[in-house]
Amino acid sequence: MILVLFLCIIIMIIMLLVIFITVSTIRFRIEDFEIANAKHIIPHYRVIISLKLLNKIKWLSFSLNAKKMKKMYTKMHLERIDIKKIERDLSFEDIKELLKIKPKMTRLNLKLKIGVDDVVITSYIVPIICSLLSITLPQITREENIKDIKYKIEPAYNMKNIYHLKLTTTLEIKVSNILSSIYNIHKNRKQNKKLCIN
Repeated sequence: MILVLFLCIIIMIIMLLVIFITVSTIRFRIEDFEIANAKHIIPHYRVIISLKLLNKIKWLSFSLNAKKMKKMYTKMHLERIDIKKIERDLSFEDIKELLKIKPKMTRLNLKLKIGVDDVVITSYIVPIICSLLSITLPQITREENIKDIKYKIEPAYNMKNIYHLKLTTTLEIKVSNILSSIYNIHKNRKQNKKLCIN
């Protein structure tokens, strides 16, 4: 009797956890990320990953600093990931499904200084980046968060291939959207396999 009760409690906890995760939103916050080729920068950024229930109540959170990220990178052997294999496996239908995840940016503070040898090319790069940002950001930003979206792209003239990026951002993704896309990709691949066999 006690064993049955214990099993029921475990099943209920697992079910509650699954429900909590499904109706949650994953929030990725990147703080003080900086990268440049002009000078040596000691990384001191922080990545905070949290789960918010119904996008209101934070119920799980953990943070990773640059040191922890480097250790993870080494342990997981990320440098051994075969990019070409991923490109071969990823179809156009998969990309369409992944776009349905609809991430939302709630905060952005981006500063980018960029330049190449040629002054004319540099003068074209900056407006192209600005145009791409101005097209993309309204698609992934909620109206109430527009005031928290800031970016500054500066040209660096008469310098040899320079870039200096500073970034602080927050991105939110609904877990239900991720699960839905994963399920649809899996279903599409199964159907394609069946068609290939027939």
